[in-house]
Amino acid sequence: MRTFLTGGTGFIGSVLAGRLAAAGHEVRALVRPTSDVEPLRQLGVATFVGDLNDRASMREGMSGADWVIHAAAELDDRDGPAPMRRTNVQGSENVASLAYKLGVGRLLSVSSMAYFGGSPADGSAAREDAPLQTPFPTLYSASKHSGELAIQEWAKRGLRVNTVFPGLVYGPPGKRGGANGMLRNFLSGRFPAVAGADRRMSWIYLHDLIDGMLEIVEKAPPGRGYLMTGDVATIRDVVDRICKLGGVRPPRFNAPLGLLRMGAALAQPWFKLRGRRPPFTGQVFTSLERHWAFDDSRARAELDWHPRSLAEGLPPAVEYLLAR
Repeated sequence: MRTFLTGGTGFIGSVLAGRLAAAGHEVRALVRPTSDVEPLRQLGVATFVGDLNDRASMREGMSGADWVIHAAAELDDRDGPAPMRRTNVQGSENVASLAYKLGVGRLLSVSSMAYFGGSPADGSAAREDAPLQTPFPTLYSASKHSGELAIQEWAKRGLRVNTVFPGLVYGPPGKRGGANGMLRNFLSGRFPAVAGADRRMSWIYLHDLIDGMLEIVEKAPPGRGYLMTGDVATIRDVVDRICKLGGVRPPRFNAPLGLLRMGAALAQPWFKLRGRRPPFTGQVFTSLERHWAFDDSRARAELDWHPRSLAEGLPPAVEYLLAR
């Protein structure tokens, strides 16, 4: 099987590329001029320098592909909406439209639970057909929703699309940000309090997500979307568990989101004065006002997919993070 992969140097894409190559598939990856491509080349992955917003740069790598797996995304909202829309919306449109015009067999869109805008306010777990939680709480959420809609427009014309909606992805090999970054900060004592402590979140172990994506490629009928969100727990519960595993004292206090949002706003001039970028924007606190609890029983039943629980996934994740 020949696969064209976007986001191949990223957190999810790099592990997926390795799994596909190890299984004997031909993998072609779109990379930026500045990307470190040596790990991909060591796996036998062919790399094609290009950009999601330059369709011509993707044509050679995508031509003749049996599958296109679109895993590239922009998560950093500190530069405002334009970069996010350029990558997550227009980039997705470009990938899907080119796949359609080249007659690619199948496309797997790697979306996010952010597509839904959150889960119900009563804390119940939402499924794929649940109502959207609007307005979308963050630029990322809005852009992932719009990007998926752009892909689905090409599905209506005949492109055979499947979509995966991951939860918070954690576990080795990690990256500095995202869920692993949050866990690492609590293990190192950098967060003196817990924000959104009672918010219910969905946590999926990285390698289980990759397993599920490969199951989609092997088994799923075209047009089917799957939540792959793993275990659900409150933020406080997860923090307490990882601190116990890491042998560190958990934060005693749960911080009010309004106070944290005010503090982030007041800190903006300080960062600007020193020519530094803030670690995050206030939108993270807007996101934490919502639950992100999802039910992925469709994927478990239809794909015979069995992700590990937090009790199984957190110990190796903490071991990895502490070793780093």
